[in-house]
Amino acid sequence: MHDPGPFLVLSNGDAEANNILLHASGPADARLIDFESAGYTHALTDAVCLYVPGPAWLAVGDPVTTGLADQYRSALALGIPEAQDDRRYGSGLAAACMSWALIRLHRFPPLDTRPPGDPSRLQLIATLEAAAHTARTRNALPHLTGWLRRIAALLRRRWPDADQDFSDPAAFPPYLARHPMGQADRRPR
Repeated sequence: MHDPGPFLVLSNGDAEANNILLHASGPADARLIDFESAGYTHALTDAVCLYVPGPAWLAVGDPVTTGLADQYRSALALGIPEAQDDRRYGSGLAAACMSWALIRLHRFPPLDTRPPGDPSRLQLIATLEAAAHTARTRNALPHLTGWLRRIAALLRRRWPDADQDFSDPAAFPPYLARHPMGQADRRPR
């Protein structure tokens, strides 16, 4: 991630769905907002939100079955032809997802003090498992993947209320908000 080579791009630094402004009617004219984290970074850090829950979400959709993964990669390859290399793309995507999961793992101490049923606990487990799944499907970072899976399993045992089946689309539909609309988490992250 620190040596992105041709994948170095200018990013707004936060490509989550809640940072994209769309008009309610008329032609689609998406606008990125929220540039306080803008800077030059590895291009695949912007793809993380397709694979791993961000701060607002408990679950994300499957970008492969929806076609988002291919659309993102094709668009990226227009400016960065190296994105067509499966090994480079896969290892970069895995590293970006793992990096995000590790950053989010720092939230463990305050989450551990929250009451059972707090959705932030579910979200942390979903984040760790989604990052590990992405790395595993890209055949990248096997030792770190195993470690994240073990940490997620440990958290499931530590927080029995958060030991839930994220693969159940009825319980966890894509882009399920961590909090109901208007009930943002105001606790320190």
